Amino acid sequence: MSRQSVDLQKPREAVRFIRTAEQYASQWEATPRVTALLAIRAAQGYARLGDEMNTSHSIKRAWRAFDQGPSALDPEWTLFLNEAELTCLEGMSRTDLGQHRRAVKLLERSSSLQKLEHSRNRGMCLVRLAGAAALDRDFDRTAHAAGESLRLIEGGQSSTRTRQQLVVVRDTLDRHRDVPAARSTAEMLTQHIA
Repeated sequence: MSRQSVDLQKPREAVRFIRTAEQYASQWEATPRVTALLAIRAAQGYARLGDEMNTSHSIKRAWRAFDQGPSALDPEWTLFLNEAELTCLEGMSRTDLGQHRRAVKLLERSSSLQKLEHSRNRGMCLVRLAGAAALDRDFDRTAHAAGESLRLIEGGQSSTRTRQQLVVVRDTLDRHRDVPAARSTAEMLTQHIA
């Protein structure tokens, strides 16, 4: 519910949901992976609120818990949280804070860590990378990441969220149409996602 609240632009609700979840998790001695997931979701809520201090604190808590490793008691719904995913979620949080250059580095790292069998995750990470790079005015990197994401879609990956994020990237690039690299990438995206 916290992640959905972030997606719906309701970050205060996201943080409230996470605080409640963390209270319950402490009662049943949650595993480090559960703690890491809750902490990174808190970071996403705080980032949308523009709260850099609590975002950074939550990111540190997430990595400390994650570094403790998996447990046989981890719930199945935490198994998606690997190093690539946690790095991507941190990058998304940094983007929301306006720390675009830092986000680009994290999202590049995440995309390089994504396994081929998780092409949907890689596609989402690449489109987030394209968005952060566009906000950082690094239009060559934007073009490369957006192109890679499109190749995954054309290769059969279906993801409505990835397509929606490509529209966001295109709209960001449209604000820089005076720059040839931004204009050509925006036109390419329009052709493929219209």
